[in-house]
Amino acid sequence: MEVPVVNKTYKYFDDGKIRVSRMDNVLITEVVPFRKIDRRTKKDWKAEVKSCAWLYLNKTDYFVKGHLERSNEDVVFVRIEDNQWFSLGWWAGLLDLDGSLTKRLKGE
Repeated sequence: MEVPVVNKTYKYFDDGKIRVSRMDNVLITEVVPFRKIDRRTKKDWKAEVKSCAWLYLNKTDYFVKGHLERSNEDVVFVRIEDNQWFSLGWWAGLLDLDGSLTKRLKGE
């Protein structure tokens, strides 16, 4: 199962909507194993799992921290269905780990 690479920039789609207007760049700043995540992030994740059970899985192996370029916001991604990564909270969005979403958007 692929994990984002620290110091690499990926595309991010706000709210998971694959549109140019919802696209931003996200620099991955840290990948933290589940057992080493801070209490606040773990609490936030559990709240998201509870309120959005249709989206977030009740387990993840890593928390992936990143920084959105245009929005200038920090985000934390967790695994969701189909081995994809979605961030938590107000800046919830889909990470384009393999570039396939961006290619689809461009019609490739």
